Amino acid sequence: MINVLIVEDQLLIREILEKYVMEDKNCRISASIANAGLAETVCRQSQIDLVLMDVCTQGGESGFDATKKIKAVSPGTKVIIITGMLDCTYIDRAREAGAESLWFKDTGGSEMMEIIHRTLQGESVFPDKTPEVVVGDITSYEFTKAELKVLRLLVEGLTYKEMSDKLGVSVDTVKAHVSSMLSKTGFASKTKLAAVAAGSRLIVNDY
Repeated sequence: MINVLIVEDQLLIREILEKYVMEDKNCRISASIANAGLAETVCRQSQIDLVLMDVCTQGGESGFDATKKIKAVSPGTKVIIITGMLDCTYIDRAREAGAESLWFKDTGGSEMMEIIHRTLQGESVFPDKTPEVVVGDITSYEFTKAELKVLRLLVEGLTYKEMSDKLGVSVDTVKAHVSSMLSKTGFASKTKLAAVAAGSRLIVNDY
């Protein structure tokens, strides 16, 4: 029997995940919690074979941080990052945290169960890229990597000078990236650009 820990702060989604897991006769739910900060303790106290780990959880706790801690105390426990956020860094961050697989919530439950089964069989399942997000007149795929780095800092509220210092480039280079993004998206201000990027879940900071 596969012992599963579910970490998800949204009650409705947590109940849906529980339903999917319980429908598999080979799996049982050992615990279902809203706060990723408690996941390591659960794994220490119980034999957990698989964790379905949300990224943005109750109390501002990060699923990535929790995954690293779980892997440190229980390296044999498999972790699947599950997220509704479309941040383009999440695939790499999930790998860096030690997760075996990643699933975007926008896809169907049958796909999630397939990923669970493949992960339990020893596969590592990651999408090739993050789902596409519409931002003004373009999609997220039309931003360059350099522009996305600037956009992330723009969402944080940094000034041009602060972005310049953090990225190790000139202020003029930062301004050029912002100008390019405004031209592509059709937005009139960097404030609007930052608001839409955050609201569309393309940029998610603090996790």
